[in-house]
Amino acid sequence: MSSLDVTVILAAGAGTRLGGTGKALLQVNSQTLAQRAIDAAEEAGTVPLLVLGHRAEEVQAELTAGTVSFGLQILVCKDWEQGLSASLQAGVKGAAALGAGRVAVVLVDQPGISAAALSRVLEAQSPGRVARGSVHGRGTHPVVFDVEAALAAAGKATGDQGAREYLRAHSGLVDDIDITADADDADIDTTEDLLRWSQT
Repeated sequence: MSSLDVTVILAAGAGTRLGGTGKALLQVNSQTLAQRAIDAAEEAGTVPLLVLGHRAEEVQAELTAGTVSFGLQILVCKDWEQGLSASLQAGVKGAAALGAGRVAVVLVDQPGISAAALSRVLEAQSPGRVARGSVHGRGTHPVVFDVEAALAAAGKATGDQGAREYLRAHSGLVDDIDITADADDADIDTTEDLLRWSQT
């Protein structure tokens, strides 16, 4: 199996409850959510693969204007409006095309998933099993798969659901890894959520 680890960052949505501005360009502490996720993926020793959809050209322009590692991969999901499943499928296929042996999946709107949290889940994942972050006993991201399992999970995803159906059907293969000390898994869905993050 390839030793390449790829972190798929799902960032294609429009952020409807945030006025349709798109979450990737939202800023927390003067840094876009996209850049925060990219930095965490790189610090954890993985190749970041950013999956874009809504306002993709603007996100790419913003990243180009900033400081971006040469390792960043960007993929535009043309079917992003079909929901999270389309982005997951595009991202996992993209990771496989890069030659990934393992795929970590994170959401751009969870800025509190740190590099340390991602590293902990990566280190805990065993061949043939799925490692999933857990905060206060609650399953969350990141989720780390062997690439074959990631492809299978993406294949089962529908609508606005990601790997949930696959994880439920294969619960015996899922290891929950406590990342409470290294992560805040709250996501940004509303302007109130964004304000809370901006005050941290």
